[in-house]
Amino acid sequence: MSQPWQPPQPPQNNPYGQPGQPPAPQQPPGYGYPQQPPQPMGPGYGYPQQPGYPQQPGYPQPGFPQPGFPPPPGGRGNVGKAFLFAWLVSGGLSAAYILMLVLSYEDLSLIGLRISYIVLALALAAAVGTVAGRAGGRKTAAHVIAAVFATLTAFFAVTNGYVATLLDAGGADMLEMMLEHKPGAPAEFWWKRLNGAIALLGLAVAGGGAFTMAHLVGKKQRP
Repeated sequence: MSQPWQPPQPPQNNPYGQPGQPPAPQQPPGYGYPQQPPQPMGPGYGYPQQPGYPQQPGYPQPGFPQPGFPPPPGGRGNVGKAFLFAWLVSGGLSAAYILMLVLSYEDLSLIGLRISYIVLALALAAAVGTVAGRAGGRKTAAHVIAAVFATLTAFFAVTNGYVATLLDAGGADMLEMMLEHKPGAPAEFWWKRLNGAIALLGLAVAGGGAFTMAHLVGKKQRP
């Protein structure tokens, strides 16, 4: 006689296969026995720390000034202050030169006029360049402003001095006559009385000297 069919029995030693006992759930993280916290590794244990890369010569560290690398151009100069100071100083020197011509034109010789013109150009180069360099720092615009003011002042100081002496000698009537018949007389006086080459030399000394002086003084200012 055949045996009746029976369901297969699970192995006796398998705890997950016992009837009526569900498989043990997986322990969620954070529950159960607390895990031992990791101990800090003392010096000399664990993986060695990687040393930082040494700074390569010739490449400056960002944010820190390095020796051998000049600071960026510009600095803390103020072009507006350079313009104002250059204008004031050049105006003061121009007024002083005009006053000198008015007071001494009767006794001033041609050679004395030319020497005084060169002295004016040197004074403009030194004074205007210095104040523009201190106020404008390393900014090139401030140096250019100094050169422009010095050059223009060297020219207009002579021409305006001619007009002032004309007013002092002949009054307003002579000035009106000059403006009516020969309006270019002041510029002609500057060119012919200063012998052309000396006139141009004075402009070059004033403009070039002012630019150079402003550049040298500006380089010494703190960036």
